[in-house]
Amino acid sequence: MKYILLVLSLVSFVYADTLNILGSLRERAESWHGFNKKAYGNDSINAKGDEVGESDDTILLQRIMLGGEYKTSNIDYSLIMYDAREWGSSLTDLDFIKNKNTPYVYAMNPYHEHFELYDASLTFKSLGIDNLSFKVGRQDIAYGDNRIIGPGKWGNTIGWLWDAGRFSYKFHDNFIDAWYGQTRTKDPNKFSMFEKHLYEGAVVYSHFKTTQKGAVEPFYVYKHNLIPKMSSGHKSYEYLSYTGARLYEKDYNSFTYDATYVNESGKDGSKKINDFAYVLKGGYQFKKTLLKPKIVLGRVYAGKDFTTPFGSTDGSHYGRMDLMSWSNMQDNQIALYLYPNSKIDTKFTYHDFSLADADGKWAYYGYKNKPGYTDKKLGDEMDAEFFYKPVKNIKLSFIYAYFKAGAFVKNSVADNNAQHIFLQFEYKL
Repeated sequence: MKYILLVLSLVSFVYADTLNILGSLRERAESWHGFNKKAYGNDSINAKGDEVGESDDTILLQRIMLGGEYKTSNIDYSLIMYDAREWGSSLTDLDFIKNKNTPYVYAMNPYHEHFELYDASLTFKSLGIDNLSFKVGRQDIAYGDNRIIGPGKWGNTIGWLWDAGRFSYKFHDNFIDAWYGQTRTKDPNKFSMFEKHLYEGAVVYSHFKTTQKGAVEPFYVYKHNLIPKMSSGHKSYEYLSYTGARLYEKDYNSFTYDATYVNESGKDGSKKINDFAYVLKGGYQFKKTLLKPKIVLGRVYAGKDFTTPFGSTDGSHYGRMDLMSWSNMQDNQIALYLYPNSKIDTKFTYHDFSLADADGKWAYYGYKNKPGYTDKKLGDEMDAEFFYKPVKNIKLSFIYAYFKAGAFVKNSVADNNAQHIFLQFEYKL
């Protein structure tokens, strides 16, 4: 692998005016204790009452990206492939098959995706209107903090990738994007361009600068599943609309804030949906103090029937344990950031997780309160994150996360705590 990267580096140097060779290598080891991606608890019993996988795994993950961008005055061309592999999980590929034994079967595998297309697009930069461009093809689309629209790159197989056509109008430091696209399924044995698409979406996302490091971002999202959800032989479709805005300030006299509000409406099968979610965060950085500490307080909420649009659900948003998603949840959190030097970032976070509605499900896994229980408390999570960049294109990450089970988990799921450890190496070409 190192010889391939060396050759590509030389090629990118020779053709630097027009051709950019892009690539990355990510190697990660994960240790799971007391849960897995399909079930919480030492006995690995899922929401349907079936044993699936094991609760203690040591997993090795690898992801390689390789490709290039060729730029001209009128059109940019992009082609990037990626390959994701996993070794050691007690879960098999069959555990990630959806709609089994129906004509609508498909796979959404978070670990494996072999020789897959990450980006294959054309960007037309001259459409007869100044500052208007159009990008078409397979593409990674992300805005803001990735909570509304974002790929979810922490997972080994990237969460959302789009086959889309996107118009973008930019003026000064502002933009308005409008596009339609469809998302792929994730089957390690099939090439996604020739397979079923899971969702279609129509999106308008805008960004208007308010201060030097602040902005307001209004948006609209339409979401519809092209493959039905199957339950007891019945199929259902989602027709959902999301409207809202994000308002943030990254540094105003050392103060920061970040607020997002989303209203969701439409239908999920025969059920009418009218719910909302929000994020409120505020913080302050002591820039003249040793380690330049930054403290951020936050509250994240999503109603019982709310589901995330097309945003990232892993990593920094809802705890490093990856036990939560933005649905039927409350998260009161406090984060401490420390900056020992320009090469090291650290973050310590505490999350107080609860259900928004005791009659609803723990969204990530699908568990519900057992009869006679009305518990809301999911648990307390503590995360410690360390990131080190010895040189520009190498990043080392160490993350430790611990989850102390609350009353809902203990009484209705499994009476154990859990922990998750990550050690990652990443090289970018």
